[in-house]
Amino acid sequence: MPQRVLVVDDEQDICDLMTIWLDDDPRCERVVQAHDLDAAIKLAEREHPDAILLDFRVGQRTSIEALPDLRRSCPEARIVIHTGSRDEAIRANVEGHGADRIIEKATTSIPDVVEVVLG
Repeated sequence: MPQRVLVVDDEQDICDLMTIWLDDDPRCERVVQAHDLDAAIKLAEREHPDAILLDFRVGQRTSIEALPDLRRSCPEARIVIHTGSRDEAIRANVEGHGADRIIEKATTSIPDVVEVVLG
């Protein structure tokens, strides 16, 4: 079944790159982007994505702040945190707040990110 995906990152280039890769996958029906956490929450409420790729740090905030609202809006969505940090405390904290997976930017290829998000 084709999936709808929300990509959240404050860097436009990252959002665009991930959108191109996700859009190119036949499992993906639609990709929407948000560049801040408030917009992400509003889009999740409106679009009801099947998966959310969420940067750990969006502007001055962390994705932990948005996880409860995202999970409430999309209880069945797969939420994948994309981070540049290797800190195990961050990993535990994010997963404890409702994320399904956390992946590292430096060690995960774009095709692997797509597979985790759509898999």
